[in-house]
This record gives sequence, C-alpha cells and structure tokens, in this order.
Amino acid sequence: MQATSPLLSSRRRARVSPMRRQETLLALLLILPSTLGIVVFAVLPIAASLGISLTDWGGLSQPNFVGVQNYAAALQDSRATSALSHTLLYVLLAVPTGVVISMTLAVWINNLRAGWLRTVFRTVYYLPMVTIGVAVALLWQVLLAPQGLVNLILGWLGVHGPNWLGSPTWVLPAVAVFSVWQGSGQGIILFLASLASVPKDLYEAAQLDGATPWQAFRSITLPMVSPTVFLVLVLSLIGALQVFEAVLVLSNGGPGDSSTTVALYIYKTAFTFFKMGYASALAWLLAAVLIVLMVVQWRAQNRWVNYDQV
Repeated sequence: MQATSPLLSSRRRARVSPMRRQETLLALLLILPSTLGIVVFAVLPIAASLGISLTDWGGLSQPNFVGVQNYAAALQDSRATSALSHTLLYVLLAVPTGVVISMTLAVWINNLRAGWLRTVFRTVYYLPMVTIGVAVALLWQVLLAPQGLVNLILGWLGVHGPNWLGSPTWVLPAVAVFSVWQGSGQGIILFLASLASVPKDLYEAAQLDGATPWQAFRSITLPMVSPTVFLVLVLSLIGALQVFEAVLVLSNGGPGDSSTTVALYIYKTAFTFFKMGYASALAWLLAAVLIVLMVVQWRAQNRWVNYDQV
C-alpha cells in the first residue's frame, strides 16, 4: 500500500473541507432541535432524578446530601416490597394473557376473507388505544361495580360475581383484565403486520401434506412471527412494570394496599408524603429491576426467536 504523504493529505483536506464543513454544519442544524429536546426532556430529568435520590429533598425544603441512605431504606421498606410483589403479580397476569389474546385475535382477523371486515376489526380493537385512559378506566369502574354489568352478566350465567375492585383477592385480576382490553390493540396491529409477511405458499404446502390448522400455526405461523412475539412481549413487560393510571383510577391502590404497584407507591411517596429523594431512589430501583428483566429476556430470545425468515 502506497503511503500518503502529509503534504498530499493536507491538500485533500483543504480541497474538500469547505463542502464538508457546509454539510456538517447543515447536519448539526438539522439534528439540533431533536438533540435539545432529548437533553432537556430526558437526559437532564434523569440526571436530576439521580441527584435527588441522594438527598432528603421534600420538594420545597433545602435538599441535604444523604448518600445511599434512601436506597438502603427502600430495600428495607415493607410497603415497597409489597408494592413490588403486587407489580410482579400484575405482570404475570397481564403480560402473557395480553400476548396470547392479541395474537389469537390477529390470526383470526388475518384469516377473514372479507377485507372490509379486517379493516373494521382492526379499527374496533385499536380504539381503546387512542381513547383517553382515564375516561375508559372510569367506565370500567362502573362496569366492575358490585351491581355493574359484569356481575349482571355473571348472574345470568348463575355465577355470583365478587366485588371486583373492593376485594383484595380480585382487584389485581380486574385491573389486569382492563389493561389487556385496553392494550391488546397495539399487539394486534403488530401481529397483523407480521402475519402479512408470512409466505402463503408455506400454508399451501402444509395443507397438501395434510397438516391441521393447529400444526400449521405451530410449525409455520409461530416461528415466522416469533420476532414480533418478542417485541410485543418486551413492550408489554415495560408497560406492565410501570402500570399507574389504571390502578390509580380503578382502585387507587386499595383496598388497603392490596393493589398498590411500585409506580403508584412512588407517586404517593413523592406527591402525597413529599419525599422526593426517597421516591427518586424507588424509581431508580424500579429501573434496575426493569433492566434486569430486559437483559434476561434479551439473552433468552436466542433460544426461541427465529430471525432466519424468508
């Protein structure tokens, strides 16, 4: 390889530098608004939260540095531990159920022969996603009341419905049902997009070989859409670990603390008890739990996600 002399390199840089400088300046100007937005609304709040978590700031008082005292207190807080157990139970109830229901409905909609019916059902199932969450939660509060429509229908079937939102046993399953209903539209849209990319000739070949619909689903559909299953699983897990609005409106964490999740506990700690430093420490511990679960999911995907498609 012929060595380039310093003089030649210097001349090349001098020849292209005006255009490159203009392009670089234009690129910097184009990305400047987005960069400022990320810095102001994401990076700075995150850094401020980390700093506040090391103080005893109450919101209006002068903050005093306390080191990792808030983190040590959070690890010994029985209410925080209880909130974490409620959150994990909610995750176990809502995430697998949501993924299975979204995929089942997507396969059903994808197999509809009438195109206008597919459009109608896509719209219907996605409507809860674009509806104000507080409004639909208030509606479900009425439906899940002891004398509400849900218990009325169960009564017609001969089943005595419980006090869904007033029972420590049933409140979290009730919130999970509401969340699955509200969030399934996103999963359905993602699965429908993935199902549209599955080659039809694979199903035709399976049909010629005498495969049943279940065998075709298990051997063709599921492997082909497994990257989308992983994506929906990750998005659902992130959303479930941060569940807040549904719990706040439907039960406000009650009865007692039986449905208090970590996000709701952080909110009450910060804005009811004005312990901003302690609430920030709880938020960082929740982020740590979320990161650990994401790493586990990411490493486990190699065993079941198929990226070798068409």
